Amino acid sequence: MDRLALWDWRAGHWAALGSAGLLSVWAWKAAAASAPLSAEWRIFATLWREGFLRVFFPRDEDGTRYMGVLERLKRVSELRAVLGLERFHQIDLAKQRKRNTVGWGKTAGTHHMQHLPDLVFRGRDRRIARAALQRAAQLFAEPQRCLQLHQEWDRTPIFQDLVLVGGGHSHVHVLRMLGMEPVPGVRVTLVTRDVETPYSGMLPGHIAGLYTREECHLDLNILARFARVRLVHASVEGIDLQKKRVILAGDRPPLSYDVLSINIGSAPKVQEDAGEAGVTPVKPIDGFGARWDALLRTVPSWQGERRLLVVGGGAGGFELAMSIKARLTKELAALESSAVVHVALVSRATLLPQHTSGARALARQALKQKGIELISGCDVSHAENGRLYCHDGRSLHYDDCIWCTQGSPQQWVGTCGLRVDREGFLLVDQQLRCSGNGQDVGPVFAGGDIATVLDHPRPKAGVFAVMAGMVLWINLRATLRSEKLVTYWPQQSFLGLLNLGDGSCIASRGSLGAQGEWLWGLKDWIDRRWMWNYCQGLPEMPTAEPPASAALGSGRRSGELLSLLRKSAMRCGGCGAKVGATTLAQAMARCSSYIPRQPERGEKAQVVVGAGDDAAVVDFFHANGKISTVQSIDFFRSFVEDPFVMGQVAAFHALSDLEAMGASALSAMALAQVPFAMEEKQEEDLVQLMAGASLALKSVGCALVGGHTCEAKELGLGFAVTGTLDSISEAMKKNLLEPGESLILTKPLGTGVLFAADMRAKARGPWIAGALKRMVCSNGVAAKVLRAKGCVACTDVTGFGLIGHLLEMCSTSQVEVSVSLQKVPVYPGAVECLQMGIESSLQAANVRLRRAVIATDQVRADPAFPLLFDPQTSGGLLASVPQNRADVCVDQLRLLGMDAAVIGSVTAACTGVQLITVTE
Repeated sequence: MDRLALWDWRAGHWAALGSAGLLSVWAWKAAAASAPLSAEWRIFATLWREGFLRVFFPRDEDGTRYMGVLERLKRVSELRAVLGLERFHQIDLAKQRKRNTVGWGKTAGTHHMQHLPDLVFRGRDRRIARAALQRAAQLFAEPQRCLQLHQEWDRTPIFQDLVLVGGGHSHVHVLRMLGMEPVPGVRVTLVTRDVETPYSGMLPGHIAGLYTREECHLDLNILARFARVRLVHASVEGIDLQKKRVILAGDRPPLSYDVLSINIGSAPKVQEDAGEAGVTPVKPIDGFGARWDALLRTVPSWQGERRLLVVGGGAGGFELAMSIKARLTKELAALESSAVVHVALVSRATLLPQHTSGARALARQALKQKGIELISGCDVSHAENGRLYCHDGRSLHYDDCIWCTQGSPQQWVGTCGLRVDREGFLLVDQQLRCSGNGQDVGPVFAGGDIATVLDHPRPKAGVFAVMAGMVLWINLRATLRSEKLVTYWPQQSFLGLLNLGDGSCIASRGSLGAQGEWLWGLKDWIDRRWMWNYCQGLPEMPTAEPPASAALGSGRRSGELLSLLRKSAMRCGGCGAKVGATTLAQAMARCSSYIPRQPERGEKAQVVVGAGDDAAVVDFFHANGKISTVQSIDFFRSFVEDPFVMGQVAAFHALSDLEAMGASALSAMALAQVPFAMEEKQEEDLVQLMAGASLALKSVGCALVGGHTCEAKELGLGFAVTGTLDSISEAMKKNLLEPGESLILTKPLGTGVLFAADMRAKARGPWIAGALKRMVCSNGVAAKVLRAKGCVACTDVTGFGLIGHLLEMCSTSQVEVSVSLQKVPVYPGAVECLQMGIESSLQAANVRLRRAVIATDQVRADPAFPLLFDPQTSGGLLASVPQNRADVCVDQLRLLGMDAAVIGSVTAACTGVQLITVTE
């Protein structure tokens, strides 16, 4: 027997022994598992067919023919690890079926990061990581313990600021852990450009039409509310390392920090005029979804042949090419279009350079089967007039081009003074700490794609960002508590599951390359389970229990008091914190005899319009005549965590009373309350709060002339504002409605219920962002348009809701009105929040006014009907204009960016107590 034959015989002998050993281990593991027998059989059959048989019968398709025997055995071990995950998947599905529940992780009863301590930690650090996971599991199971930790956090004055820049995969884990285990005395602020962040692993599935946009996006607003973290919706432009401040875009003042963590996305490496050249960059990923939707809208107009190029031969480019081909083919078939789409993948080097040779072989085969052309060795220089130009002289025609090459950091990263690698990414040590260029930068951390671990470079893949999340949380918490940091050892290999867009996947791990539909099921489970932990799987945090009922006595009053106490923990801020209209009217009626109506020296001043209208009009007399001043005051507790935005909303809300009367604001005096904290922290609160307010006041030409501050449990802000009118005859007032006029509303309804839901971490980020965008707009422009169209009756819709304020106008004008429910604009998400059973704490008081409303049972049953009573903060104007000018008026308001609508009409003079009729 020659040496080669002897070697083959020995290799086969040892391969057989190794296979038998691995089979024994597998049988022992299977016996300890609780997966259904049918699932266990499928798992074992896959291991035998795709693993052991390949040791003896290698194939070209998966690259095993070009491996040695020992490498094939190692491949079996890699496949066994993947199938171990598949077993967990099957266990989870079996428990879901048995319990008839939905919720990855909850049914399996395991934390989605339970495997990390053994992968990325060593020695003592491994024990610390396990202890962190055990605490998380205990807190998840015992929400009352979470409540105790939050109560301790509430009682402790703020003395440290942790600022998280970016809402990447690493930071979302930090947010989840903060929600369950807050650090006393630490205020956390999340600065993010977008309120929703995409999960990169599910993006190709979304492109292929397998996931909705909501399913593959994490809602940072909900996470921040859950974690009691201030969310600042702004872009970062730099860091002042010496002063420890984050520089924000626009007119916002910088944010101070004691500890800083950075987890931002990358910017595309694409030419500046990419849009003009018809090139759509994938990065930043959070904006690609909108660009893809825009491309899909053009599909019905396609004719003939269409050529789409995907530039980038990495995993992202490959998955996108496969998903785009699958989706566009499906779309064209559904349209019965004769158009034909050709997709080509352009790669500078080899396909999937960071994956196994087996995965590359399977990927080439998948591209060929789907008719996708692979163009390798093409280093693209630029795009112009529908052609890609390569450095080797080649040019490629395209109708649409998707750019999916390696991203680069945002520009400010390289200029902020922190050390970066050759590509411009932040260099961090194994504790994920940044360092300066020859200077001490203090506690600055970074994780995810923006960071490169010194001496341990890894691909910019989402899996590493996810794993860094636990390291980042442990070390941020240790820094804030002056404890020892843990060391991160990034794993050498990782499981890559490449979506083929047709319900199957390619797996790449170590020396393994495999393909199958079961791998898509595994990937879908992993991705959905991870998303579930940060969305639907967030623990429900209990509210504080009221005092024992025995201490409240017995009888009807004790029941009312107990109900009141249970609701007290979730009282709304903003105008939802106002006293109800009935309570206010009764109180003012009882003390009416004590209220002075005119100044004692009437020859110097006269109150022309007093309590009851939006603002008071006071005439001051002087030698040359008189001046008509308009005065109003407003104040409320914070309902939004960003103090800058809070300042803007409070100022615009206070100014609205003057604007509703057609007055010009001249001056304002502020009353601000800030939480108890260290002096420098209170200073920061005031800087942010008053900067936002000043920006709003300045936009309407109103001067801030003074004010008063005090400490309180929570942030609050109000203004006493003064303005002028040319004459009292020019004032728009509540009591001037006339039959035949049309009713116009200039802003949607729903802020009360939206922010009530936001307090409970139930309102989606886009809903809140959309509402705040309208709430930081002045009503002054709308008032001028209304006045120019003949409006004389106007009010602003605030705490008493649309019905409450309309009822004031009707009763003082002695008229009746009709309102069409379907024409009333409402904010996105408002109806959904009502359907969750959520309402503002002022809603019940406002609903008492329904006695003045005529409506059919069908109208009252409409999901949007309660919004007519919803208390508004910084709401729009409710005005009447002549019917023949209403449509022109609304068109002009909409051109100015307002969501104005004609919602009804003034029908007749008053004949009874029911003054408002609501129709469909």
